[in-house]
Amino acid sequence: MHHEYTAITRFADLDTQRHVTSRTYEQFALEGRYQVLAKLGYNQERIQNEQIYLEAMRGYSKFHRQQFPGVQLKVDTFAAAHGGEGVIHWDQKIKDQAGELVCHLQLETRTTRAGEPLALDGIEKAANFEILYDDLKPWSGNNERVVSYYTMPYSDRDFAGRYNVASLWRIFEEGRWMFAEKTGLTYDRIVEMDTTSFYMGSIANFFAEVPAGRTLQIMTWIERVDKIRYYFRQDVLLNGKLMLAMRDEQLIVSLSKARPQRASAMFMSFMGKFVEFPT
Repeated sequence: MHHEYTAITRFADLDTQRHVTSRTYEQFALEGRYQVLAKLGYNQERIQNEQIYLEAMRGYSKFHRQQFPGVQLKVDTFAAAHGGEGVIHWDQKIKDQAGELVCHLQLETRTTRAGEPLALDGIEKAANFEILYDDLKPWSGNNERVVSYYTMPYSDRDFAGRYNVASLWRIFEEGRWMFAEKTGLTYDRIVEMDTTSFYMGSIANFFAEVPAGRTLQIMTWIERVDKIRYYFRQDVLLNGKLMLAMRDEQLIVSLSKARPQRASAMFMSFMGKFVEFPT
């Protein structure tokens, strides 16, 4: 099943890099998913009355073109029944007015009604679609990790009193910033190494519902460095239980030349103890 609508970016969507933050695209995608449900007869009132919810299981994101405020974007949503009862594969492409791909998102969700699996009428199985998300491997124990803590804000919960995917992405964003702070990756150090990086996309696994107001433990490290890219890994735990995991792709860029470059010897020396699988 396909559905398309138009979303408009706002000045408030800009991040510290002065372009539209990744969470904005996921919020656009979430709206697309619920618009599909509305077309199938599951409007807001029915969703709330019957306690219908899309529980995230695994996800993929890839960011292709930076965007700025006031841009009209087309959000194209494809949905197919997949796997067990109530499981849906969502493939969503966000494009600019010229039809160029801005962001590609995939999400695997389990539909529930009052906590029980629900197969939605109207979403059929489809063949030959490519699945880009995957199961992330457990940490090997080969390297050091940075330990950070993040308390879930009550005010980030959605209509069902739960955290949607964009709110869960925020945990990983905070984890990356805290990794930089705790490793001493300051602006002066970035200038010294002539190395920065850009977040290009990720794979995420969602294992359990995150409760409100609780303090989570975030374990952050670098899985590997591959030429002009390195891959962050993060595990999010509550009382020792794995709740979420993410691997994100970072493009290594020369600060002075503003173009991709291989990881320098200085960068590898600085980050080496946090790399799980050195090359």
